[in-house]
This record gives sequence, C-alpha cells and structure tokens, in this order.
Amino acid sequence: MAAPIIEFAGISKRYGGVRALRDVSFAVERGEVHALVGENGSGKSTLIRICGGVFPPDEGTLRFDGRPVSFATPLQARAAGISIVHQEIPVCPDLTAAQNVFLGRALPRRGPWVDWRELNRQAEALFARLGVDLRPTAFAGDLSVAQRQTVAIAHALSEDAKLLILDEPTSALNRQEAERLFEIVQGLKAHGVTIVYVSHRLDEVFGVADRISALRDGRYVGTVPRAEATPAAVVKMMVGRDVALLFPKSAPAAAVGETLLSVRGFSAPGRFADVSFDLRRGETLGLVGLQGSGTSEVLRALAGLPPHPTGEIRLAGEPIRPASAAAAIAHQIAYVPADRQGEGLFAPMSVRENATLLLLRKLATALGWVPTRALDEIVRGMVGRFQIRAPSAAAPVSSLSGGNQQKVVIARSLSTEPLVILLDDPTRGIDVGAKAEVHAILGKLTEQGCGVLLVSSELPEALAMSDRLLAMVGGRVVAELPGGADEETVMGLVTAAGAAA
Repeated sequence: MAAPIIEFAGISKRYGGVRALRDVSFAVERGEVHALVGENGSGKSTLIRICGGVFPPDEGTLRFDGRPVSFATPLQARAAGISIVHQEIPVCPDLTAAQNVFLGRALPRRGPWVDWRELNRQAEALFARLGVDLRPTAFAGDLSVAQRQTVAIAHALSEDAKLLILDEPTSALNRQEAERLFEIVQGLKAHGVTIVYVSHRLDEVFGVADRISALRDGRYVGTVPRAEATPAAVVKMMVGRDVALLFPKSAPAAAVGETLLSVRGFSAPGRFADVSFDLRRGETLGLVGLQGSGTSEVLRALAGLPPHPTGEIRLAGEPIRPASAAAAIAHQIAYVPADRQGEGLFAPMSVRENATLLLLRKLATALGWVPTRALDEIVRGMVGRFQIRAPSAAAPVSSLSGGNQQKVVIARSLSTEPLVILLDDPTRGIDVGAKAEVHAILGKLTEQGCGVLLVSSELPEALAMSDRLLAMVGGRVVAELPGGADEETVMGLVTAAGAAA
C-alpha cells in the first residue's frame, strides 16, 4: 500500500499565550478527497498555513510524499508540490488570466522575448484540463469569482501540484458554480491529484469527500469514512456536543406585529423592478432567488447604497428615503453585507476599532475624545454575546479566522440597536456551531420586535429561518411562499420562472 501523501505527527503551534494546535496527528491518503472540518478557531487555518510553508510548527514533524519536510517559505511548499487556493482569492486584476496562472513562474521565451502566444496556449491547455471555457487573454479583474478560482486552481496545476488544498472554495459561489467546482475536484482526483477540502458546508463535504477529519479547539478528534458517517455525528465531532437544531426558528412565528417596513414600486433599472412587500415586527422575511435575481441589490438599496431606486419606502408608517448608509443607520436600519473583506471590515484596524466604529459619535465627548475604557467594556460584551475568538480586542481583525471576522461585522451592525436588519449571507464562512449561535441571536431580535430581511446563498437556511419568502427572478418578485416551504418547490419555482422569463 502506498504511503500517505501527507502525514502530521504531533503538530503543535502557539501564538503568544494561545495554543492554536495541540499534538495533531493524522494522515491524508494519496488520490483521495479528504475533508477537513471544525469550528472557527479549531486550528484548520493554522494547519493549512503549516502545510503551505507560511510558518513551521513549534513541535512535531510533517512528512510529505514519503519524506520529512520543513518548509521555510510558501515557495518551498509549492516547489515540493503543495498548493493552496484560499477563501479570499488573490489575483492581479490588471493582468490577464494566463499571466495570473504563471505568476511567479519562469515564462516561456522566444529568444530574449517572452513568448506570449505560448503562454496563452499553455494556460488554455490548463483551462481545458479543468473543463472550463476561459479566455487566457481576459483580464482577471473582469472575471467572476468562480472564474478567478479556476485561475487559482490552474496556477496550482501549472506547478505540478500533488496536493491541492481548497479553503472554503464555495463560500462566494452560487449553486451552479459550486456544482461545476465539484466536477473539477472529481476530475483532478481522477488524474491523481490529492485534494484537502476545507468547508463548513456539510452537504458539500458529504457530496465530495472520501474521508472526513475533524479538529476541535486545536486538537485532532478523528477521521471517518464518508460512507460510515452522518451529518449529526460529524457536527458532534466538530463542536463536542449535539447541535440537533441548527436553525432554531423552524416554524413561522406564532404572532407578528404591525407593519414595520413597507416598500412599494421599488425599481432600479437593470437591477430590480416593481418590488413591493411588507415586513412586520417580529418577522423574518426571506428573499430567495438565483444569483443575479436582484435579492442582494434590494438589500443594498434599502441600506442607502447604490443603486438608488425609485419607489416608496415607509418605516413605521413614516416615509423615508435613505440616500446614504449613514441615513439608513439614522433610520435604525442595519445592514450586514455579503462581502466582508471588501465592504465589511477595515483589515489593518483592530477588533475593537472595527466592532465599535458605528458607536464612536455616540460615545465621543464634547472635545471629540472617545474613552478607551468604555470601548473596551462594549467590546467585551460583544465578544461574549457573539462568541468572537480573538487574542485580544487590540488584535488586528485580519488575524482572525473568516468566521470570527464575520461575527465582528454582525456585532458592529447590530450595535446601533436597529429596528430593521438587512442580512445578506450573514453566515457565509461561519461553522455550524457559530451559525446556530447567530440564528439564536436573530431569533431573540425578532422576539424583541425587530424585523429581519434575509438573503442567503444557503437555501435551507433561508427556508428554515424565514416566516415568509419572496421568490425573485430577473429582478422581480414572482411569488410569495409561506415559511417552511420545501427546497424542491422553491428551486423549481425560481428556475422554472427564470426559464420562462
């Protein structure tokens, strides 16, 4: 029997006083798709970075391709045959797809000149191997997220990667793009590439993985074959407890109050048209549709962001026109964007600065000074309420895992005590335990009389958490559905309606 492609033996890593990994030992077999799961802060990112040569372990040994290795730099790891496609895909937008594929590599030459035609040919061959139709000369800045991910995978193949690590690869993909990625993964496996698939989405894990390994609190819990595992058992491995109810709000609210937000004839050319609905106190209203259906654009417009639409908006019976994000906040409308890196966070700033940004004006003295003690007390409350795992409030928010970064964004948005909460994919990149915590918090907010407008790329989440659903196709509302509608009905509606449109 062939030796495993990679083996971890007693791997430990410490950041200051925090032990990120503790005596982790397991192996990944050659040619398999091996899922790595765990809550945010479980040590997955640290283990990936050790594999990728970002830093060495403090203790333990790493064996790759049958021999002990110690990578001092990511270049050494890639040269050995380990490539990582990160959740936030780095590309150079002003370079072409082909140039990004071969970035950092020796380029083909014809005499003293770069042979761009050969470069494009080689990139086109890699795209064909992945089964995608992508122009090598297209600028990366014009590509979709799925296409950028393809470029990143092609970059790994150009370096003859033996082990490809995919970190939350579908977090920004729609259903069709995710299905295409799964086909690429299976194709790579058929060609002998080993895949480590890191994801919080258990439906994907069970659909694509051969075996599943779990980390919890920096420790290795165990490995199970997919065929012998159940989602409930894997969740228990991840969080150390049964999470029998991932979606606490499993049925429509018993009672909701009067209309809180009323929208009539909401239209923005090219984005959405004639959208009308009412959101009541204590209600979660889900907007569902395929990518490009206009759901996210409606939320952005209500949050005071472009596009600025025509139509009528009434909040508690009073007409409003939020022409900016600040105006929406002043009207007690909170917005959690889907793109936490691009719109939600200020990466160089600390956890405390990011979490309390909307409170500075309220807390500032007459001279403009904000008391640090008051900020620290507020942040401690946020950390406890949202279970944010951070070394300290002064730590850069960029040092947190993706899920904890998202919790900071949610905590900041809710810090203004809003009446209406606009959530665009609020649990993207958050593990199952944290999702349950966020869902419970949202449930309490609706119990207190807030209204929630929810868009989610995970249809089961939208269906389970919503009291009512509005299906959107091509920027228009095509149907209203009751809470608890089944997934097949909704998907059939939006796809069939989309085909008809």
